[in-house]
Amino acid sequence: MRKKHKMSQVEFSERIGISQGRLSEIEQDKTKPFADTLIQLRKHFQIDLNWLLHID
Repeated sequence: MRKKHKMSQVEFSERIGISQGRLSEIEQDKTKPFADTLIQLRKHFQIDLNWLLHID
């Protein structure tokens, strides 16, 4: 999503309210996002949470 919107990690993380380091860890699959992060993604980028969570 971040790359689709051509945003840096800093820009994207600020937009959804997390640190750049946490975003980096999420992108590298070292950690999972918290529910509030998913809600911010849905809010700012109109993402279907079912799609994001791979729920059919």
